[in-house]
Amino acid sequence: MELDLSQLSPEEHDAVLRDLAATEKTDLVNLQMILATSSMNHEYTRKAYDQTRSYARKQELLVKMSNLKNLYFAARNKLAVHNPERLDAIERELSFQKQSVLSEHGMH
Repeated sequence: MELDLSQLSPEEHDAVLRDLAATEKTDLVNLQMILATSSMNHEYTRKAYDQTRSYARKQELLVKMSNLKNLYFAARNKLAVHNPERLDAIERELSFQKQSVLSEHGMH
């Protein structure tokens, strides 16, 4: 079952963070999925923020970006403890993917 992090409410984001903090061993695939989806969703949300003029919408997007950043770093910190080498590889892959995907769509 896939988790669409972009559709979570702030309360659901907090629940995911609590689960990450409480779980002694989190599956590598889940951590990688959280890193990838939160990172890419943050980039798309940042672009939406840059393009909107609505103050209310900007505030919503700021909250979303903050939640995504918190998710990313919670997963990153967990992975840094359990598998720092894999974290380095994942972050290199994410950087390449973001540059490739966002450049293809004229977003980077």
